[in-house]
Amino acid sequence: MRYAVYLAPAPDSRWWQAGCHWLGRDAARDVAVLQPALAGISGERLELLTRTPARYGWHATLKAPFVPAAQVSEAMLLQQLLALARRFQPFSLPLQPARLGDFLALRPSAPSAMLDELASSCVVALDGLVERQQAIRPRPGLSERQQQLQQRWGYPYVFEQYRCHFTLSDTLADASEAQQLLQAAERHFADLPPLLVDRLALFVEPQPASPLRYLASCGFDGVLQHVG
Repeated sequence: MRYAVYLAPAPDSRWWQAGCHWLGRDAARDVAVLQPALAGISGERLELLTRTPARYGWHATLKAPFVPAAQVSEAMLLQQLLALARRFQPFSLPLQPARLGDFLALRPSAPSAMLDELASSCVVALDGLVERQQAIRPRPGLSERQQQLQQRWGYPYVFEQYRCHFTLSDTLADASEAQQLLQAAERHFADLPPLLVDRLALFVEPQPASPLRYLASCGFDGVLQHVG
């Protein structure tokens, strides 16, 4: 079993509904949902292009999926996550669709020091709960610094390498299709206000390669809400 700490909207929010609608899966209810009809992209093609991000659920990574240490229970994990959440105040995060490498994602439209602090704090504060014996899979294409971060923290995109993103697609090899999907995403998310960041979300992967579920949210106000 693995857990992950994500930046995820409240399950009853417009942001959550819009993201789940795009991916075709609601990780809070663990059910499939109808995806939008896009001009020039068939429903079957959109389902294929969003298959991997749908498995992980609508989120931006704060602490990548990890196996908890043997002595760490789910209750202990939630307790520490809630204590961490209480250290922060809510803030707004404007997002916009963009290319990120060879895929599409929603990304912050401007740098956010509060977001960077939140992400770094999640990596460091929860590090003692992680099983140190878990294998770290090599990743091709990483810089030397990213390789160092992966070996130490289990994920290469932390601290100054952090890239906040809500994944919108798998790899897009065709430039024309990528542009078409980008324009569709711009229309899909156009009417939403800036995302309110006011909680830390705990997701769980019950079995290897199974879909992750939105388990609970730990509000910055100290309220723990069990979701799935």
